[in-house]
Parts: sequence; structure tokens; C-alpha cells
Amino acid sequence: MFMKKFAYAAAFAGAVGISLCASAAAGQTQPPIKDQATYAPIQSIRYDFGSKSMSGYFVSEAARCVVMFMVSEKADPDAGSSATVTRVRVMLNPGQTAGLDSEEGRSLNFTCGEGATALTVDAGEREKWSSFKDFPW
Repeated sequence: MFMKKFAYAAAFAGAVGISLCASAAAGQTQPPIKDQATYAPIQSIRYDFGSKSMSGYFVSEAARCVVMFMVSEKADPDAGSSATVTRVRVMLNPGQTAGLDSEEGRSLNFTCGEGATALTVDAGEREKWSSFKDFPW
């Protein structure tokens, strides 16, 4: 009888421990693994860059990449959310690039692929992009 109760208690404690670990891991934001990633239409795109967070997607419309995303301050999971969010829409022809910079020197560049079938996102330090002479800095 004692062993049966002990087994149930151990199983319950284990289940609680696993669920706590899983919820803590789910609440943590992971930085992108690659400096460059390519996305298909309507595939979720999410990056943290500096103190900002970006989430969005793109669709192919009239042979252009129509990129839609929200930019906000990175959320503190322990604090209440009072940050405002900005919605951004950008239309890119194949080969065109648009960029976002954070005040901490991190950047995201979005490049429309051939035929507007893919969107490439480059993440990195802003200095990495200073070699682009076509950008109107």
C-alpha cells in the first residue's frame, strides 16, 4: 500500500516538474540560429534584434513580395505588456532589399527572391551592411 502511494506521488511530482520546465522553456525567446534564412510565402518570420522584436510573413502578389510585420519592444515575460506595436507593410520587386535597424546596432535586411517566390532575411550587425552603397543612409 505504501509503495503504491509512493509511486503515485513520485509520478505526480515528475509530471509537475516536467510541465514547469516545459513552460519555462516555451517562455524564453531564442535568437535565430542562422544569420541568413529564406522563407516561403505565409511562413512565419520572427526575429529579435537589439531591444526590438519583429514578427510577420510575406505573400507573393503581382510578382512582388508583399512583406507585413509587426515591430515592438522585446517583451519581458515577468512584466505586464504596455508596449506599443508598429505594423509595417513593404512591397519589394525581385532583387530589392529593405532593412530595419535597432539603436543597439543590430539589423535585419529583407530581400525579395526571384519571381517573388521566397524572401531572404539577413540578420547581423549594422556595420555588416555599411558596404551596401545602394542604400540611402
